[in-house]
Amino acid sequence: MLMEKEKPKKMKLGFYPYTYVRSNVMRTLLIKKEDYHKLMKMTFTEITRYLQESIYKTDIDKLATELSGTELLEIALNRNLESSFEKLRRISPKELNILIENYLKRKDIEDIKTLMRGKYINADKNLIINSLQAAGTLSMDYLKKLVELESIQEILKNIKIFDFSEFKDPIMDFEEKNALVSIENKLDQLYYQEILEFTKSLPVQGSLFKDFLLQEIEIKNLITLIRLKREKLDKKDIRKYLFFSGDRDLDSNLNRLLDADLGNIIKILERRPYSKILESGFKDLNEKNSLINLEIGLYKYLLDKSILLQHQNPLSIDVILGYMFAKEIEVRNLKILVKGKQLNMTEEFIENQLVV
Repeated sequence: MLMEKEKPKKMKLGFYPYTYVRSNVMRTLLIKKEDYHKLMKMTFTEITRYLQESIYKTDIDKLATELSGTELLEIALNRNLESSFEKLRRISPKELNILIENYLKRKDIEDIKTLMRGKYINADKNLIINSLQAAGTLSMDYLKKLVELESIQEILKNIKIFDFSEFKDPIMDFEEKNALVSIENKLDQLYYQEILEFTKSLPVQGSLFKDFLLQEIEIKNLITLIRLKREKLDKKDIRKYLFFSGDRDLDSNLNRLLDADLGNIIKILERRPYSKILESGFKDLNEKNSLINLEIGLYKYLLDKSILLQHQNPLSIDVILGYMFAKEIEVRNLKILVKGKQLNMTEEFIENQLVV
């Protein structure tokens, strides 16, 4: 389990209109759906110019003397994500910062995975560093120290937010199979284990925050389960890669899915609000042997839920959650768009990868 954790005490959340209004303003600066359609028609040079005239200008200008092309834009996007979340913490009182930092530990996990993957393929240290976001609770200076370590085991031993003993079995699996999947899966499980425990400390204002996390867990479990059933793994092996949240209905449904054949998943989930997405995604899986549309469709569903939270609760902690999730998605979309244009991929292919 994660280190330095105690039984959560009930938090007292006040009313913070300044932070909520500022978060709403930050959300209005995000790229609109119609703007993505315009970006799809642009060349790489035109996209660069567009970003230089947007909220990404400062970050691009800072790096432009040393970098260029795709590398410049991708690193600038990472730095902007880091500064955006730092600004959010700066305008938030202590109580909201506790919530923000608990949520943003997911960015720490993304960086740890990037570190391990870079170490796994013996990537250049500067390339690994340039791929880090440092948008969570671990600073860039701290992450750079981890880059200097020689092995994946050493990285895990020196990450201060984890108890290294939790990784005993995943490390054994890594050493036997030379694959990172068990370690990466354990990182995700520890994150969700901790943040769901944290939600128990929230007052009633935090109920929608927990509901959103449970939906995210449901979607991630579903994608993992479909991938592994497609690879014909047995039930016992698939179970190791799933996260049981403790929610009775979700866990019961997950067990039903574990027992089902791949072809029966749509029927079991026919009453879920994303059932139409599943139908379309499975059609693609059957016809093109591709899960891309299914996965993108489900992540779009989550993005829509985050937008709904903000519209329904514009002066609550939900607007902060919605902004953070949407900002993560925007940076991801722009990286895909920039890379796709640089590699001369078709508009159709790039558009199918975007969550808008």
